[in-house]
Amino acid sequence: MIKYLRNYSVLADGAVFKKLRLIPESMMLIGQRVLLHNWKGLLKINFLYKKKTLPASETYVLVHNSYQGYYHWLLESLPRLLEAKAVLPEFTLLLPATCTAKFYKDTLRLLAVVEVMYLEPGITYQIPDLALAYSDVTMGCYERATLQRLREALLGALPARPSGVAGRKLYISRKFAARRKVLNEDKVALALIAQGFEVVFFENYTFAEQLTLCASAKTIVGMHGAGLANMIFQPADARVVELRKYDNNENIFFSELAHTLGLQYQLLYCKAQNERDSVQDADLFVDIQALLALLA
Repeated sequence: MIKYLRNYSVLADGAVFKKLRLIPESMMLIGQRVLLHNWKGLLKINFLYKKKTLPASETYVLVHNSYQGYYHWLLESLPRLLEAKAVLPEFTLLLPATCTAKFYKDTLRLLAVVEVMYLEPGITYQIPDLALAYSDVTMGCYERATLQRLREALLGALPARPSGVAGRKLYISRKFAARRKVLNEDKVALALIAQGFEVVFFENYTFAEQLTLCASAKTIVGMHGAGLANMIFQPADARVVELRKYDNNENIFFSELAHTLGLQYQLLYCKAQNERDSVQDADLFVDIQALLALLA
């Protein structure tokens, strides 16, 4: 959905407001709208932040929210961007200046989005003509039709579309990540290689290469993390195995994603080095025999 707004203010974190009132659709939807700034905070921003008015001759599109990273970009921002592209022949995309990871530029290049303006922190941008793309779907919930459109748009934009024949088995490694690693990684990798798996480090691949890999993957094994979002490119009836620490089953993002896509989903709970760490931070020990039994 798109809301057209005239003469509104925008912050780098995606907040849109006028006269100290936030536009609800610019806030995160996690069960209910998450208020990034109350009126007192906006009043303070009004006094402290520099102000910059953008040209009235252009239409600006906003698709991001305060959560950054590959998962949020792929599954939340890009569907909104596709919707904007479908109705607006020309526009300038607004993105935070902190969106410097290579996958941002890779995806924009693939979707032929050329005009991008980067929003700096500490500045309030006055936007004469703003198109705010948003969704009423709660974070962690998905719409199959939206995901299918996204999949088709991205795979169709590749120079050579993958055949769609699913035969590869991928293990997404986080060996070089700063956190949330498999502590017995080398043994896990060797056991999976013996079962015909390829060990992949997605940080070493372009976005297009990741798409091509996953479009031919019948099985993906990986720890809870953004790399599993690439399951949207797997063929129908493919398989996803998530490695995750014991929790109260709140972190169901990838199980919900797999079920929405019609993929086979399996979860292997793993022992954390420190059980007090969150799912997003915990380093894990994988029970190799349990993993192999799950894959059998």
